[in-house]
Amino acid sequence: MSEYESLGHLEAKTKSGRYHGSMFWDIPGFASKKWVVAARILVEDEVPENTSDNELIEGCVDYINQPPPRKKYQKKKPVPKFGKLELYKAQIKKEEDKILILALLVTNDRKNKHFWGRGIIG
Repeated sequence: MSEYESLGHLEAKTKSGRYHGSMFWDIPGFASKKWVVAARILVEDEVPENTSDNELIEGCVDYINQPPPRKKYQKKKPVPKFGKLELYKAQIKKEEDKILILALLVTNDRKNKHFWGRGIIG
């Protein structure tokens, strides 16, 4: 996502998502231990035809949650790049040969450098 989505004509930096400003009180621990992030996931790999939408979305979230590989001689255990993500809601858009997942994900990281903004405190 670019920093200013509505100003599409400007060349802007991009990040992986944006902290959502709405209140999600149906999530236990919201605004104290968990925050919602809006993200767009572009599926670039081939998807088998018998894969359901839910399986595709869950597979993408599992893939994103994998920590980076451990570097040689690294002492500290690697942690996931975006914090621990859980699926809140998602929608799939299919255009031509591209698959785009519009997702709301719950993270445990209030201020992550890969997302625009920061989580609200409630």
